Amino acid sequence: MMVRVGAKMVKQTGAALVIVLFIVALAATIAADMAVNLMVQVQKTTNIQQHQQSKWYAYAAEELAKKVLLEVKKEKGDVIHLGQVWAQEPEPYPVDNGYLKVGLNDLHACLNLNALAQAPSNDDKNSTQGKNPAHRALLYLLQNIEELGNEESEETLADSVYDWIDADSITYRSGAEEDEYMSNRMPYLTANNLLASVSELRVIKGFNPLVMEKLLPYVCVIPGYSELKININTLEAEHAMLLSAVIPELSVSSAEAAISARPEQGYEKVTDFIEELKKQGAKDLNKVDELLTVNSEHFQLVAQAFFNERRFSMTSTLVVKDSQVIVLARKFGGVQ
Repeated sequence: MMVRVGAKMVKQTGAALVIVLFIVALAATIAADMAVNLMVQVQKTTNIQQHQQSKWYAYAAEELAKKVLLEVKKEKGDVIHLGQVWAQEPEPYPVDNGYLKVGLNDLHACLNLNALAQAPSNDDKNSTQGKNPAHRALLYLLQNIEELGNEESEETLADSVYDWIDADSITYRSGAEEDEYMSNRMPYLTANNLLASVSELRVIKGFNPLVMEKLLPYVCVIPGYSELKININTLEAEHAMLLSAVIPELSVSSAEAAISARPEQGYEKVTDFIEELKKQGAKDLNKVDELLTVNSEHFQLVAQAFFNERRFSMTSTLVVKDSQVIVLARKFGGVQ
């Protein structure tokens, strides 16, 4: 009788040992899982903190750009040129555990696509080249950029941008309105309003990635602004085609020569530049002065913050108005 009891006790002890070992193994597994989760949470928190720090560095770059623009405007507010401090090549600016790179671009040294929304003048109403000077300039660029890679005609591309921006739903020439976009596999409506970003071209008829890549050096979008004003003091010689697009009958070579003859401190007046154009053989300069300027109010800031081997990019559209700089738009990520 005692032997059987002893055997039973031995069996119970063995079962208890197995249970204890199972509990220990389970506790070890749970502890290891908790340790891994803790490490992941710590890394996530670190990443968020570093991302936020990079973001605040980018905001600091924006404030620095505002100060620079205000100083330039204060010094010589009516003339903006490439010899001023804002136009310098971006240099790394050291900060704690990283550095900043800040670049400013003049948005009056490109074709503002929102200017296609301008109402046609009496001279434009019967024009076969476009509804307004911006429309004609866009068509000229599309027709003269080499290896554009377009599947649609240049006229269709320009007219489709006009239709995207104009307020009505009536298709202009070979353009496209919402009836065509609504018939797509994934239908959508036209904006019938000003563009907010140049990236909107991606959803307009005919604008494939290659067309976008070729066209982007010449065009831009200024949110809420529909004027066409090209600053002759900030236009680069390699983009002289834009000047030919804006001024009828002006060859690219003549435009390059006029830009190359520009004084180091820029032209003081548009009339000085027009005189230079005449020397280069340009004709039919009537009303050209309405499309040109020596001043700029809209700028694009490209800020890149590098912090602990992480990069944060921000693109801001700025306007200098009434002795202050206002942010019109911000885009995070990527560099345009």
